[in-house]
Amino acid sequence: MQGDSHPVVCAWCNATVFGKPPGEGVSHGICVPCAVSLIKRLPPEYLKSIAEPDGAVTLFSGYRVEVSSPADAAP
Repeated sequence: MQGDSHPVVCAWCNATVFGKPPGEGVSHGICVPCAVSLIKRLPPEYLKSIAEPDGAVTLFSGYRVEVSSPADAAP
């Protein structure tokens, strides 16, 4: 998506995610702070089910969010 010529703004807070300040042809996504906030509001049981073995969830951007300890994530 970063190869696109359109700027991307966060659909939640309107911050520029990348590109030039918003103008014509804006695309929408989610910034890291809003994505982290959203993830942390999800039910703990669901977060454990999608967490990696180390207890983190990796966002599409590559940013990792610690959602549980590895011991909590074990079945």
